[in-house]
Amino acid sequence: MNKRIDAPAFRNSDFLSGGGEMAELIAASDWSQTPLGPIESWPQSLRTTVSLCLASNFPINIIWGPHYNQIYNDGYRVMCGAAHPQSLGEPYDVTWASAWPAIGDPFHQARAGATSFLDNQRMFLFRNGYLEEAFFTFSLSPIRDESGGVGGVFLPVIETTASTLSERRTRLLRDLNARLGEARTTAEVYARAIETFAEHPFDLPFVLLYEAGPDAETYRLVGHVGLAAETAGAPAVLSSAPGEPWPVAALCETREPILLEDVSARLGGAPCGPYEEPPAIGLAFPIFVPGSPRPTALLIAGASPRLPFDAPYRDFHSLLAAALAAGLANAKTFEEERRRAEMLAALDQAKTAFFSNVSHEFRTPLTLMLGPIEDALDEAAGLPLAQRERLDVAHRNAQRLLKLVNSLLDFSRVEAGRIQGRFEPTDLGALTAELASNFRSACERAGLALVVDCEPSMALVHVDRNMWEKVVLNLISNAFKFTLEGQITVALRTVAGLGAGAEAVELTVSDTGLGIAEAELPRVFERFHRIEGQKGRTHEGTGIGLALVDELVKLHGGAVGVRSRLGQGSTFQVTIPRGTAHLPPERLSAAGVPASTTVQASAYVAEALRWLPDADLQGHEATEATAPIDGQPRVVLADDNADMRGYVKRLLEDGGYQVEAVANGQAALAAVQRGPPPDLVLSDVMMPELDGFGLLAALRADPAQEGLLVILLSARAGEEARVEGLAAGADDYLVKPFSARELRARVDGAVKLARQRREAAKREQDLGARLVAEQGKAALRQTQQQLEFALDAGRLGSWEFDVASGMFSSSAHARAIFGLGPDDPFERLEDVVARVHPDDRERRQAAIDRTLSTGEDFEIEYRTLKPDGRIGWILARGRAAFEDGSAVRLAGISLDITARKSAEQRQQLLLDEVDHRAKNTLASVQSIAMQTLRHAEHPSTFTTAFVERIQALARAHELLTEASWQGAALADVIDRTLKVHAPPGSGARVSLSGPAVRLGPNAAVTLNMAFHELATNAIKYGALSTPDGRVDVEWTADAGAITINWRESGGPKVAVPSRRGFGSRLIEQALAREMDGEARLVFLSEGLWCHLRLPLSAKLSLVT
Repeated sequence: MNKRIDAPAFRNSDFLSGGGEMAELIAASDWSQTPLGPIESWPQSLRTTVSLCLASNFPINIIWGPHYNQIYNDGYRVMCGAAHPQSLGEPYDVTWASAWPAIGDPFHQARAGATSFLDNQRMFLFRNGYLEEAFFTFSLSPIRDESGGVGGVFLPVIETTASTLSERRTRLLRDLNARLGEARTTAEVYARAIETFAEHPFDLPFVLLYEAGPDAETYRLVGHVGLAAETAGAPAVLSSAPGEPWPVAALCETREPILLEDVSARLGGAPCGPYEEPPAIGLAFPIFVPGSPRPTALLIAGASPRLPFDAPYRDFHSLLAAALAAGLANAKTFEEERRRAEMLAALDQAKTAFFSNVSHEFRTPLTLMLGPIEDALDEAAGLPLAQRERLDVAHRNAQRLLKLVNSLLDFSRVEAGRIQGRFEPTDLGALTAELASNFRSACERAGLALVVDCEPSMALVHVDRNMWEKVVLNLISNAFKFTLEGQITVALRTVAGLGAGAEAVELTVSDTGLGIAEAELPRVFERFHRIEGQKGRTHEGTGIGLALVDELVKLHGGAVGVRSRLGQGSTFQVTIPRGTAHLPPERLSAAGVPASTTVQASAYVAEALRWLPDADLQGHEATEATAPIDGQPRVVLADDNADMRGYVKRLLEDGGYQVEAVANGQAALAAVQRGPPPDLVLSDVMMPELDGFGLLAALRADPAQEGLLVILLSARAGEEARVEGLAAGADDYLVKPFSARELRARVDGAVKLARQRREAAKREQDLGARLVAEQGKAALRQTQQQLEFALDAGRLGSWEFDVASGMFSSSAHARAIFGLGPDDPFERLEDVVARVHPDDRERRQAAIDRTLSTGEDFEIEYRTLKPDGRIGWILARGRAAFEDGSAVRLAGISLDITARKSAEQRQQLLLDEVDHRAKNTLASVQSIAMQTLRHAEHPSTFTTAFVERIQALARAHELLTEASWQGAALADVIDRTLKVHAPPGSGARVSLSGPAVRLGPNAAVTLNMAFHELATNAIKYGALSTPDGRVDVEWTADAGAITINWRESGGPKVAVPSRRGFGSRLIEQALAREMDGEARLVFLSEGLWCHLRLPLSAKLSLVT
């Protein structure tokens, strides 16, 4: 329906007014050629409905009459796409034939008088040149006409395609990420991805997944959906060779996704996707995982042929690729972690087997060591005391080594599952009390209270006595090791078990010791785990004691736990059930004869006793260091093992050294700092409180200990350990075990070197002191010269005021700043004050007084009076010097800032001028906007007129800017306005004549706006709207005024307007008021005449 009718039809159709573009199109269309007939014949019910439709911003379609002709508003027009404007007036079932399966029945129901509502209805529309999947929410309601029947259907509708597609794709991505997050292998990733893609064929008509092959050139198909495998578009193997359906080489080279715009040709006619037509567009993605030099996989996905391939659709494909890459990366990480865990488990098993074998191998030489030593001790009555002590040391440490070997063997057997318990009914209270009592003497020597509280008359409990002894002894030994004061409590109680009526036995070992940090509690029972930096009686230990306790308790069907607070102590709790149901029947045994606990407990107690400080050194270490012996080198020895301390101390004292032995690094540091400087520090590496490396760092950080020799002793063998020690700053690193001769040789050489260093350092220090003194003098002279140069280069004057004498001294540049010469008086405070501007003297003196009283920095800007009467500006900064709490001097510098102050004043004047002009311009724009809006008949006419007037104002400002806002020539103002508005080739029809007249800025803007209105009117309605019309502008000067005449001729016949518009008001009222003159508009039939008479003034003047 393309035929249009004349404009009068629009004026007769008042019900269409205010309906936007569709109202104009409806009014301009020839409806007489449609079943609806001319607009004038439309029934009132249709007119009313159409009026409501056009006035609404909501998309609405009116379907009227037996032929279902459509009338719709601007909102619905957008939904029609390319079907508009043909769809206007066209039968509804013709325009939307492709969607009729979805909307036909609801439409006929509405025609029958029933309302239908459909939410997110899916349909296919042929509105943009292809069949498009779309979603709409709409209702179909009957419209009653004057007869009471259904004259038409009211169809408000909103398109929900974007939101529905977004929700559908978001659901796909959510499901994909969730499923891939659970995948543990790459094969599972591919399978889950294809499973998810298959559930969404409308967005993904086909998807192909290719995995990198064993060589660097091929990829094999591992998943496909929507397209059969081994077809032209889905070969089983892809290579980078030419002729393949998908660009493998480009994907590997560019590492970026590739848009495929010829997908249908690549598919070779194979069936694809849910629709009859194949996809035309697709995307190919290279999928990378970290650490892979080439794509791990290739993702090729088709785009629906019934959806626009827009930015959201492309982003959706990119998110699919990103999710697949993340899934593959997670699966790869999981597979690597699984392989690593399997490898670690194998290593762990090998380590356990190694420990078991080594422990077995240790037992034979230990037996051969302990047997002869014990025989020698039994026959040692006639041996010298020193020999007897050496045998005792060897016996104790062989026993300690046997205990360690037994623990390692027990632990390895537990882990290997080869340990078998022998569970017999036992008086657990008596056994536990007996085991704990073995530690009483050690606790008394350490100043600790040992409380044993075992429930008496406790019924017999099935335990393996040997295992239970190790549990109790390890827990008490651990408590003793980390409790430095207070008490250790061992308690045994019967408690409720897990089952109904069940009972259990609970052992608790509590202490008031150092406690365990909360973050370390979960790892307490891990094998070989040791808490870094933990204090205690010793740093010795393997880290398997508590882990062994945990395993032995589990063999009894029990559990072990710990509660601890740092600095308050710990409680270890062991719970084992009563009865035998939890134990292997074949491992149960009748009660036997209880064996003595003394043998096994003695090894634990002996070890604990060696953690205590030496009895003969306890009082000595707490006092001042032993006075040095002349000629004897002093050595500070630190080791937490008492036997090692005694052994090394004896070796060195036999060699003529004075040795102070301490138990840890903190005590060694105190010994070094409180006594005369030692010749050597000999320290173990692993010690409580402060280890060897910590001691070394503290000594190297202390300037007073510069040059002190440090030798580290350690059981950590190997080149790496030695390099680590030397890199930390040690002078030597001695690995245990070492021989007496090796130790003496290392210490003798180190001490000799230390003394040579000390003598050389003394000589160097004396020489250095003299050199520093000379360098200091030279540096002071150079600094003074540099300061003078800097002050002169920075044009800074220096000065100093003596508070007591009131005298003022200043540099030559400081005098020059005040405009004074070298002979002008400027030595007393009064001389300086005389040169300060009277208005600034009080403020300057207040700043000086504040600095002298509070000590805060002096800083002030003030004016000065120069001898020639000129006023200058000075920035002064200074600082007061104090003695005994009183200010004695004020010294500082001065800078001449007269030029800066002048620049600031000029800048402020410029800012004021800019502010004034901006406000005037904004006021002009506001006035133009208000007046234009008041006289505009339609918003579109307002926009055009407003823009033209603002451009006219801009031209005036441009003209004034070229003249630095000093004014403009009248001829230039008129000429620029007419050149902009006059039609091409109309120059001969415009004439300007008159003397040179200069306009002030405001006058130039006002006259520019007036001539803009005259020129605009002449082009639209006046002389310049016809080929034969012309405009003559003439101005003359006479009797103190300028007369300007604008005359139009040869244009359309002019009639007097019924009302005055914006231009008329601007000329006759605003211009006359602004220029204090007279302005008249005369509407002659042959053309408009504008007469202006403006008095000469500052705003308007003749150029002579």
